Amino acid sequence: MAELVWRGKGRARRARPLALRDDELHGGGAPGNRLVHGEAERVLPALLPALAGKVALVYVDPPFDTGGSFDYLAAVPGERARVAVPAYRDARGLDTWLAWFHGLARDLEALLADGGSLYVHLDAHAAHYAKVVLDEVLGAGAFQREIVWRIGWISGFKSRARSWIRNHDTILYYAKGGRPATFHKALAPYPPGYVRRDGAPPRGRGIPLDDVWNASAADRLDSIQIVSFSGEKVGYPTQKNEALVSRIVQASSNPGDLVLDCCAGSGTTPVVASRLGRRWIACDASPVAIHVARRRLLSLAEPAAFVLQRGARARAEERELGVRVERIGREVAIELASYAMPPVPGAPRRGGLRWIEGWSVDWEGRQGPLRAATSLWRSRRGELAMRVVQAAADAPRAVRVRAYDALGGQGTARVPLGSA
Repeated sequence: MAELVWRGKGRARRARPLALRDDELHGGGAPGNRLVHGEAERVLPALLPALAGKVALVYVDPPFDTGGSFDYLAAVPGERARVAVPAYRDARGLDTWLAWFHGLARDLEALLADGGSLYVHLDAHAAHYAKVVLDEVLGAGAFQREIVWRIGWISGFKSRARSWIRNHDTILYYAKGGRPATFHKALAPYPPGYVRRDGAPPRGRGIPLDDVWNASAADRLDSIQIVSFSGEKVGYPTQKNEALVSRIVQASSNPGDLVLDCCAGSGTTPVVASRLGRRWIACDASPVAIHVARRRLLSLAEPAAFVLQRGARARAEERELGVRVERIGREVAIELASYAMPPVPGAPRRGGLRWIEGWSVDWEGRQGPLRAATSLWRSRRGELAMRVVQAAADAPRAVRVRAYDALGGQGTARVPLGSA
């Protein structure tokens, strides 16, 4: 079998496993669901002792080695303005990228169960190199399909290129051991008036999907990046469609299976996995990505319980939070009073509280991870309650409150109830 060689291959040191600490428990913090703030090359080795051979499905949309930098366009609450916040830089250089990806592939192979499925989402910058690396790590026989995802229609600036217009991504699909343990065949519904080639009506349950997606009227899967009014858009660069990831999760896993995404970005994979009843682990090195993913997960109609974990040095930017506590009979009222938001270039001047997108209350008030029993998030209409009331019998001597702002920062305050 052919082997790909890059500068430094075989001499790279494996990254040390990251020591993970629980930072927030949401909905009780089910042990199967984890949102992890840390670099993939250090988080995956930390998962191996407990989870080697136990992951049913991996979907990963890693950096493509494009050489660029990407910003999260944060919406300013109550304004039409958006503020650019650095999300990640994708400029390792090919040799460094290959060394990184090779280590990633080895850890993912070790985490996958026998017959587990791996989907790697790339573009022409790295897809062909990645294919050779994956063949080396998983074995050429593990390769199943090269899926071509057509992004959608062509218009505007993109159409001006003096070349064939780029209009697809590549998804490499592998199964550990060469035979997928789970595959549910995907079907597109018959369009109105559909007949077979002989003119007879169809007898099946739908049109089987092939390995070219979004290429016919029966299979519409346009990227949300080109859909002007998509309600899914959160402003995160390279965000992928929920429908795209849902197709993969439904085809290659069962309810209750463990799904992993080690370059989670905006959090589409854990959102989809939660809705489809899968357990999940998602990690990302960007604090902005963790903020966006947490917000999306807690904004679901039926949020799944999860633990937010961080590496020792991974943290959100801290702000000063002021909280008022008031006893009203047998109840305790918690109200956000102030939030020390620094000046934001390019954004209108406004009070710090108006930057808050959501907040959580830990009614136990103990040290350790925040036990977020109550979480409130700004609605699509921009509404956010700044006051919450709880029966005093359910609250001990102190509470902890954490507020999250639109730029990914946060502030935490612990308030003794005895002073209320």
